[in-house]
Amino acid sequence: MRYIICILVCCSYLMVPKVQAEPRLWGPEHVAGKVDTAWYVEPMVRYANYITNAELLAADNIAPDKASQYLYDRPRALFQLYLLTGNKKWRAQAINASQYYIAHLNDDGYFSLIENKDIKYSMPRGLFYYYQLTGNTEAKDAIGRIYTASLNWKPSYSGQGFWTERNQAAALEAALTYYELTEDKAAQQRVETILAATLKMTMQPEANWPQRGCPQHSFKSHEGGADQSAVCSPWMLALLADPIWRYSQITDSKTAIQLLQQFGRFIVEHGTYVGKNKFSGQYLPKYLVVFDNKQMEDINPWNDVQHSCDVAALLGKALYVSDTISKHEKTVFLSLLEPCKSKSNKLNDNKLYWQVRPARKFGWEYSTTSDLPWLELAILRR
Repeated sequence: MRYIICILVCCSYLMVPKVQAEPRLWGPEHVAGKVDTAWYVEPMVRYANYITNAELLAADNIAPDKASQYLYDRPRALFQLYLLTGNKKWRAQAINASQYYIAHLNDDGYFSLIENKDIKYSMPRGLFYYYQLTGNTEAKDAIGRIYTASLNWKPSYSGQGFWTERNQAAALEAALTYYELTEDKAAQQRVETILAATLKMTMQPEANWPQRGCPQHSFKSHEGGADQSAVCSPWMLALLADPIWRYSQITDSKTAIQLLQQFGRFIVEHGTYVGKNKFSGQYLPKYLVVFDNKQMEDINPWNDVQHSCDVAALLGKALYVSDTISKHEKTVFLSLLEPCKSKSNKLNDNKLYWQVRPARKFGWEYSTTSDLPWLELAILRR
């Protein structure tokens, strides 16, 4: 069983971030050197062997110009695999993925493989790792363009117009990464503005909706159509929680911590359900919670379990910053975590790679979840 030291970032709780010479994965001192990462890393290696092999992707009719496969920051996930293993193969693959992304980033900061100017394809975090590792100026410039483009997103919600947690997450990630890179005060103010807008949606919902621990918005705003029921998406909220989590480490922001705690409450009280048959007793994340019209929820455990790891990471972060953890909260977290851990049970198949379907799943399952191994240990000790 392999163990790896989780390193505490030296500047974690300073008010002003400093660009590190080398990127590091954050972890508290009390779990340093005691975390088993094999259950997380070894399956990730199998999936990475597939997702970085052009011939295997081509055999499955996944062309290099298929934009959706690059969602959820593939370079970031690959850099984190390098940081977890020290294997320079993954450093090289992460750099290749970063260079590909930069080559397809327009001057206006939007991804060129899609026609629309779509903020959800803004993925600066992997480029930040790339810059930290190499000093590559193209990566630095690309982060700046992404940040500028992200300013077109309006973080406030007034009951009308398109709004999703995923787009809010992309805008926050762009602002926070640019702030970490440059210490730009306007970028930090943008972070604070997005957090404030998210908190208002959470604590003072539109349409007299009751507080439910998440930034509520209408089904129409999220999906289109005419239904005005309040909704929140657990898996998209996991994307939003990640930069909030990082900002709480950098600044000790009370707003960030409050949001994480509220998101955790939402996941436990509204965002999960207990499966049946093959999934009997298993807590699963809902794809989309429709509070006032349950008939609009598409409950499918075979699909919902695909987001168990990222939602587990969200809940783990929320519980870590909470003063107390109830037995039920711990049960839900460990249940969400189980599908992630059980992947390692298949490692004796001796295969070099495992297919990833859809290809973008590699990003959503691993870009925001690198804390899971130590979060499990920390929460079990509470």
